[in-house]
Amino acid sequence: MRRWRSLVWLAGSFLILILCFQFPRLNHGLHGFFDTITRPFFSLGAGIRDISTDVRYNFGRFWNAIAKEREYQSRILELEARLLRYDEMEKENRRLNKLLNFSQTLPFKTTGIRIIGEDNTPWKSVVLLDKGLKNNIRQEMVLVAPEGLAGRVLESSAYTSRAIFLTDPDSRVSAITSNGRVQGVVTGTGSENLQMKYLPLDSEVAIGEAVITSGIGSLFPKGLHIGKIESVERSPDGLHLLALVRPAVPFSRLEELLCIILPTSK
Repeated sequence: MRRWRSLVWLAGSFLILILCFQFPRLNHGLHGFFDTITRPFFSLGAGIRDISTDVRYNFGRFWNAIAKEREYQSRILELEARLLRYDEMEKENRRLNKLLNFSQTLPFKTTGIRIIGEDNTPWKSVVLLDKGLKNNIRQEMVLVAPEGLAGRVLESSAYTSRAIFLTDPDSRVSAITSNGRVQGVVTGTGSENLQMKYLPLDSEVAIGEAVITSGIGSLFPKGLHIGKIESVERSPDGLHLLALVRPAVPFSRLEELLCIILPTSK
């Protein structure tokens, strides 16, 4: 049966070839017929090839755009970091210039010192400084900022020191009001405010009046600004007046200080 089919197929093909040679029109018609049948498939293949080329091209452009965007983002971050460094340098220069100008108004020898750490003990206002005995920074030396008195040195090692701020409860400073010349003792409260204690009951202490160091004792020089009176009331024992003092120095923002080097400092 298969042999018979093969013979029929061969005879039919041979007949078509003879007809094509004998009748050119038929040849042309068959060519057009097959061309009509196969053209869509060739067109489809060409279209798929073009689409594939476009996809590869656009996909490449897409990844190139992503790579460029990442490069730009990295560049932007780098520039932002550089601007931040420049901004910090400018702020530091302003602070140091302010400190330098202030040092030139003082009748004392001073040296600049930087805060490099803090004591995390509750209610304490103790900081670590970047200079010590090798820089002639010694115990009980006075620390000031352009705004006024900041504190004193507690102890010194070879290259660092620990200092106590006015806001520490263990801090004590003999003080006087600038107008009424009323004397008292300014102490820390462990918070942002100070207290001026032992004011006589008949004292004339005004709200907003400045408080300065009195110079009593050998530690703190006279005339250093401490702060301003915010309120006045009787002490709990009723024997004195007690004043709330807002410190002049912004302790929470301090980064650099001046250390006063007095001839009497040991």
